[in-house]
Amino acid sequence: MKARLFVVFLIVLTAAGTTCAQNGDLFYQLNDDQPGYGKISLVQDDKLYKLIEAYADANKRDGIKGYRIQIYSGSGQNARATMQTISQQFLKNFPDFDPAQVYPEYKTPYFKLCVGDFRSRGEANAFYHVIRALYPDSYVVNSKIKFPKLTPDDVME
Repeated sequence: MKARLFVVFLIVLTAAGTTCAQNGDLFYQLNDDQPGYGKISLVQDDKLYKLIEAYADANKRDGIKGYRIQIYSGSGQNARATMQTISQQFLKNFPDFDPAQVYPEYKTPYFKLCVGDFRSRGEANAFYHVIRALYPDSYVVNSKIKFPKLTPDDVME
């Protein structure tokens, strides 16, 4: 009996860590009143809550390793304005390109403009060859990219 209770506790603890990392606080979600659903009341030690919260924070990921194409880097008085102009020109030249994948960045003393979220160097190189005539100083850089959007074809059943 104790072994079963321990196994159930471990499963709940693992699910709590996974759910907290993905959808907020599990304990608040379970205690939330929702029409048509039962009510679960959890009584727990604050240390357990803090432990699961620390686990979820440690396992958060903002992105994955990938590649972007840096199309501008400059410093000086007009660097910010130049970067913004190049960003607007890029979106005019490539109207099908997702504006959310244009990344202006400032790292002292440089303003940089990168584009794309490419998972492989091959994908980045293919797009680089498309834009290099318009942006001859561009090049592929390693970067942390956003998670790719999944389509129904990507999900395995």
